[in-house]
Amino acid sequence: MATSSRALFLHGAGAWGGQWAIWRRVFEAEGWQVDTPDFAPAADGIAATRFDDYVRQAAEWLAAPVDLLVGASLGGLVAAAATVRMAPAIRPRALVLVNPIPPAPWVASLPPFVAPGEADVVPWCSQGRFASTQSALPEAGFADQQQSFRRWRDESAAVLREAHAGRCIVAAGVPTLVIASDADDEIPAAVSAAYAQGIVASFCRVPGGHVAPVMGASAAPSAEAALAWLTPRRSMLERRLAAR
Repeated sequence: MATSSRALFLHGAGAWGGQWAIWRRVFEAEGWQVDTPDFAPAADGIAATRFDDYVRQAAEWLAAPVDLLVGASLGGLVAAAATVRMAPAIRPRALVLVNPIPPAPWVASLPPFVAPGEADVVPWCSQGRFASTQSALPEAGFADQQQSFRRWRDESAAVLREAHAGRCIVAAGVPTLVIASDADDEIPAAVSAAYAQGIVASFCRVPGGHVAPVMGASAAPSAEAALAWLTPRRSMLERRLAAR
């Protein structure tokens, strides 16, 4: 694998770039350059943040050439939307979507997002409890649960409402892999499978819940599966480029 290969990983709602630590280790061991930035709220604050604010940030990060764009949950929907926004010549060469919130029409299979008390901000950080973190990350080690408890971010309820209301995003036109967790109770594997079939993407099922492929027991196997899926496609692309 060429050392110049670059991967950009987008985190999910309320999370942070450091949640990709296991994927980073797996990819960097194979010579990849990995970026795991944090989404930032809008200038007027998290309550004023909208889905397109995250898409714009992702598009800015994609201004530098990216071989692989990976997104988890909300980050998966942002990844798909940002890829379509890029000119075809500078789009990522491949997408990996991990338990992604799907666009319309597949998102109609999910319930609408309802924030606690209809609030404008989901207080995962400001009112978070360690017991809730343990419940959300049952397969993560105690140290990872502690770090996650310290790093959760409050999230814009408007962003999540927009995402669950259904974004109309055309297929990105790049090779795509959808990874789904067998026991995901937020984005059921059947919904991810239907989404993958609808956009003619490859599909991979892994054990565990919603966060398991990123931070739990399925994280390293999921990252390795993504690399295995990438290998023949990169070899084909490199041969085509060499033949020009």
